[in-house]
Amino acid sequence: VPFILIELTGEADGEGGVEIAGKDEYGVYAALDIWLMENWKCEPLDVGDLTEDTKIPFCKAAYRWPGYCLRASEDGLNNFGLRTMQIIDFMCGQLSWTLAIVNGGSLGKHGEVREQQLIFKSPHPMNLVAPHMMIELRSAGYIEVSADLEDADRDVLEFVDEFMSGHFKAEKLDGYEDFCTNYYKVGEGVFNVSGEANNLGMLTTQLCDRVVDCKGWSLVACNAGSYAGGQHREAQLVFRRDYHPLGDEEYLMVQLASDGCIEVVGKDQRNIFRKITNWLQKYFGAEVSNSFQDGDTTCTRLVWKVQDIMTSSAALTSFFEMQGWEMQVCSRQMITEAKAPAGAGEDADEVELEFPETRQVEEQLLMFRPGASEVGTIEPHLFIEFYAGEGDERFYEDEDTTQVLANQRIRVKTLSPRNGEGKERMNAAMEKIDDFIVNCLGGEKAQAANTWNCNVFMCRGRFENNLGQWTMRFCDFMVDRLGWSFMVCSLCNMGDVGQLRSQQLVFRWDGDKRDVPLSTNVLANQAFCANEERAECPDWWKSVKVMSGARTHDILRCDADEKDALQKLLDVTFKRTLTRDRVPDDDAPDGEEMPYRMELVDAFRSEHVVLNKRLGDITAERWKGDEFDVKTKAGVDGTCLDGRLCGGQGYVFHGTNPSSAMSILKIGFDLNYAGSATGSMFGAGVYTAECSSKSDEYARDDGGNTYPGLLAVLVCRSFIGKPWVSQRPGDFVLEAKRRSLDSIVGDREAKVGTYREFVFFEEGSIYPEYSIIYRRKWDRDQVPPEMVVPTSGTTGRYWQMQAAGGGKNVPAEGNKLLIQAMKDSDIEVNINLGGTEYNFNITEKLGTNVNTGNSVPLRAPMQF
Repeated sequence: VPFILIELTGEADGEGGVEIAGKDEYGVYAALDIWLMENWKCEPLDVGDLTEDTKIPFCKAAYRWPGYCLRASEDGLNNFGLRTMQIIDFMCGQLSWTLAIVNGGSLGKHGEVREQQLIFKSPHPMNLVAPHMMIELRSAGYIEVSADLEDADRDVLEFVDEFMSGHFKAEKLDGYEDFCTNYYKVGEGVFNVSGEANNLGMLTTQLCDRVVDCKGWSLVACNAGSYAGGQHREAQLVFRRDYHPLGDEEYLMVQLASDGCIEVVGKDQRNIFRKITNWLQKYFGAEVSNSFQDGDTTCTRLVWKVQDIMTSSAALTSFFEMQGWEMQVCSRQMITEAKAPAGAGEDADEVELEFPETRQVEEQLLMFRPGASEVGTIEPHLFIEFYAGEGDERFYEDEDTTQVLANQRIRVKTLSPRNGEGKERMNAAMEKIDDFIVNCLGGEKAQAANTWNCNVFMCRGRFENNLGQWTMRFCDFMVDRLGWSFMVCSLCNMGDVGQLRSQQLVFRWDGDKRDVPLSTNVLANQAFCANEERAECPDWWKSVKVMSGARTHDILRCDADEKDALQKLLDVTFKRTLTRDRVPDDDAPDGEEMPYRMELVDAFRSEHVVLNKRLGDITAERWKGDEFDVKTKAGVDGTCLDGRLCGGQGYVFHGTNPSSAMSILKIGFDLNYAGSATGSMFGAGVYTAECSSKSDEYARDDGGNTYPGLLAVLVCRSFIGKPWVSQRPGDFVLEAKRRSLDSIVGDREAKVGTYREFVFFEEGSIYPEYSIIYRRKWDRDQVPPEMVVPTSGTTGRYWQMQAAGGGKNVPAEGNKLLIQAMKDSDIEVNINLGGTEYNFNITEKLGTNVNTGNSVPLRAPMQF
């Protein structure tokens, strides 16, 4: 899973910089290079290389950016928000990369140097259509809103505008188009950032709750800071319309500060204020200092015996996990607080402000929402801190000399269950992290637990450093090598001018991930088309660039007719038949192993000259008049898809995750990955199905809180021709080729009543044309009545009670108890199911109703 970091720096009006670090996948560096030079008039800089006669490279690409705009006043007005959103709109809306992290801070004696880090992860189809919005609150009395929205998404601006005029008593100002989309001057006395009366956290949380009231919007990133020498505070919020499964669930903010203050802000859902207050008192020795309300939002402040902030954050996350809440965003920053600014009351444009009395306070801000985690369980988390170290003051003044910083270290704090699989996963991860730090980073284990001293962090001058580069390297290791999900990255600048850098990373174990096939050979398609005769484009293609020959490939959003046709295709081929390949879904209600429907959220069509021509050539060469009946044919009859297939072709499904779907659309299927995700029952090849419900067994979301609950299935035009058909497993590829057959059909439907799978052993025989992004529907009241049918078959993970009508799964909680009893070698166990007491004899595999004495045979899970 590739990640890329883009860092913006603004030092003075007209003086800015851009640095890029991370993997160069999907041609992203070339695309950014063109975009930055054409749109921002950036000038490429030499970043150096590993030879002796150049400076040590701190990033992969760097640019001088003349477009940074700063207004010389204490209100903090600059165009960082607007420019950040332009980068986000390009990376997400045009290149389809996923925004993962936005964090920033201030440097310099009075915070006059600004920096912003943006981290993107592998492309996801929904980014092509999901809008983003940034809102910045500044306690000087202003609010910026930056968003370039289509008409269908501008309703959120009305939501925000109404909230600004009402809650913030704000007036929209004109003439600030160079800085943001909407600029508001807040009413007198709305912001108060002094001591106990500080209400920035309250206002931030209320704003979050208001935005998510607008259907589909959720918070992606949040960070805070100070400016103007510490006399003002700011908060930056980035939202995305991703239709998060938590919907409009409100946020709870907890802020830990090194000055001895804890702040808890939000609505009192599920009696959470009493629970968190008791927990903070018990484990942090905290005492409530004051509490106040604004409407139904509460702010409770406590004084605590300050502990290590990172360790405390992990403990706090553990508490919320046990309550069934999940951390959504997390940011860490160093706040400069000014006690008595000189020059108050004078014209800020003419007077140079001085701030003789300041102090630095470390703050950790965490935002939680209820409902994402199972109550009483802890998902493994890793909190990792890079401290880049301290430099020699003489070299800080020299921007051409590279210095290795002293006292640098890496710390890790673990959060996992005390035993079981989660603990084993954590122990295995820590062993590999230790090996990576010691053998790849040259680190040495320190005396403190899970701490390593190292010598990899360097700087030039006060502000140029390689911390971002090592952040990306470590992220690649954690995600690609260990399979953890990247959740949070937060930069903290300490020292008198912010020269002491610390980076905090948070990873979470979301379960095994599937490899994303990287489209590194996308440019090879250009060479292919330059040397081959161009095939005629299908009449349903619409990309002007593709049809004109300017590009070989484009991805377009499907229109309403195609979406309706694809939903019909999903519905007609969906059957509630379970197999052992269906994995448990955390969103499934108790007793359900399979949804009632796959509901299309959005769909995208790939117009690919190379893949289309390849399929057409194979069809023309191989088809001998054979037609194999495929269930998808009934799904396309009477729709706009009807008539698009040539002889011998059929539509088939391939379940995957959205990022993989995007990559496959770019390059087609790669037989090097054949069977890597799900095995190969009938030989090596690309596995597909004629039933959407079969492909749903292999579909996943991207994990890491990236469009959670949205899965992907590809709809492929394929040349089935004359297939080898088998009801039994086996490797039939060589035999099929020897007999000049075109594909393999594994007919488990005829054998055991499940499904037929279609296997293609030539990449050119299958063209991934559509990516359907969908969610599983578990509520029978929200699907067409004809789809509300009982399941057949079994996943083999449940104990079943056998009756005349067939096997019925023991409810989930009872199943857990039976499995545990079997592991413990118990002979029998009594379990209450729906108010009825049952005695289960595990040895004899017999379940008896204690009240009636009636008994039924039991069937153990196949895994036992």
